[in-house]
Amino acid sequence: MSEEYTTNAHDLAEAAKLQAQLEQDSNANNNNSPSPSSSAQHQYRIPSVSIDSGAYKYVLITALPPNSIVHNKPEVFVHSKRGAQYHRNVAEPLIPILKQSGYTDIRIKGGGRILRCDDDNIIKIFGYSYGFGQADHALAKDVVEKSGNKMFAYYCFETEYNAMLSLRDDLSIQKLCAFRDT
Repeated sequence: MSEEYTTNAHDLAEAAKLQAQLEQDSNANNNNSPSPSSSAQHQYRIPSVSIDSGAYKYVLITALPPNSIVHNKPEVFVHSKRGAQYHRNVAEPLIPILKQSGYTDIRIKGGGRILRCDDDNIIKIFGYSYGFGQADHALAKDVVEKSGNKMFAYYCFETEYNAMLSLRDDLSIQKLCAFRDT
């Protein structure tokens, strides 16, 4: 049986601290010359989508790729993590990897939940993060689809409880698959 975690004052403070650190880093990068990590020409490609199988918290993160002086278009990352107690636990391991790879202006745009159901070939995006706010689920869906993932992705604004119940309902999945084919 999995343990449920409820957002508490400590988690909210840690999420706010993480957001403030990212804001400070972004301001420092805007006011200074490129940092050593951004000029180091790192070649490691960070996957835009990493979704663990099952239902877990996810975050939507944007970041300017290395050497993006001319093209200031941020990359968007949709990541979930099995066992993450809070949304910040999904973001915390990804942020240092982005920084070490030369990404700048890293922003956590929100969170929610993602249910990846391999048996039904479905990814359901829903819910919100108390610490980071609700992610743009439509954008998350687009990122998942553009990543080459062959699963059918969709989003909804149901409560988390209702979303979980509807996925267990075969009729909902059949209706969803019919909607997908239209």
